[in-house]
Amino acid sequence: MTERFAGSRSLDERRRRRLATESDETAVEAVTASLPRRASPAKAAVKNRGPSYFPLRKLISARWWKHAGVAFLGLLLAAGILAGGWAAETHAARLGPGLVKFFELKQARLVRGYIATALFLASQLAFLIWWLRSQSLQDFNGRYRGWACCAFLGFVAAFAIQTEALRAWSQTVDWLWRAEFWNKRTLSWMVPTIFCGLPVWRFLHREMRACRLSLTLLCLVVLLGGGFAALEVCGPLPVPALPSRLIQCGIAMLAAQCLFLSLLFHARHAIYISVEPPADRPLWLLTLWRRLRSQGSGSRVPKVASPSRAPSPVASEVRRRKRTEPRPMRRSA
Repeated sequence: MTERFAGSRSLDERRRRRLATESDETAVEAVTASLPRRASPAKAAVKNRGPSYFPLRKLISARWWKHAGVAFLGLLLAAGILAGGWAAETHAARLGPGLVKFFELKQARLVRGYIATALFLASQLAFLIWWLRSQSLQDFNGRYRGWACCAFLGFVAAFAIQTEALRAWSQTVDWLWRAEFWNKRTLSWMVPTIFCGLPVWRFLHREMRACRLSLTLLCLVVLLGGGFAALEVCGPLPVPALPSRLIQCGIAMLAAQCLFLSLLFHARHAIYISVEPPADRPLWLLTLWRRLRSQGSGSRVPKVASPSRAPSPVASEVRRRKRTEPRPMRRSA
């Protein structure tokens, strides 16, 4: 046993491999012991941990209408913030200085609070998914640790948005770096944010392949973030009916809510469906290049059998026992 797992890089990997192997061995022993009886060996041997294993069914429900209600409440709150900002800009004399200062979109206090709250809740969900994924026996590479890094970066982003640390950072860079170029203050915080967000997006895109809804919302977050960055860099849109700041704040709040809902649906997937990591697949650019190369050379790329089609040791043992056991003789009349 020690020689088999000597090449593992950490104690977690060795523990997972050992537990996975021991579960297969105990499954085979249970099948061989229960063959004379008519009990189903597959149900007795292979038993996946379902929703009853996790004490989180009351925290995150399996019903879709409850998640739809959470999304609707978030959209309703964001719409109220935008309506208050529009009223503060167009009807300032009727609201008074107190409400105008509270709802104004130039400082965007409510918008920053909404985005920071959504990021804080998304970070907590990332920590929850990290704990759920740590229960997997098939994650031999320890990819579940990436969820803890994503949660930490989410907490840092929420703190930076709520305390206006990004504005302080851009002003400090402008003060220290005397060179002048186009949109210096905006690019000074946007470029580091993009470089930190790309690895996070790559990891989440890799982990959410098994949950289509979470992956769709994650792609929507990327599109909305690109639109927000374009408005921040290129300037306001030529739309006289709606203020450009109103559109920008709406895009930012919608992106934050989509990120929260993406992690919420993935946490539901991890609790009620599977805690196992998705199968590794090559990049679509690499796959496309291989197809074009095979079509150009006239040869086909050999298909690799998926691991899900490989026969389990339990089924192999059952078939072997059925073949080797002698059949009972029939009594003549």
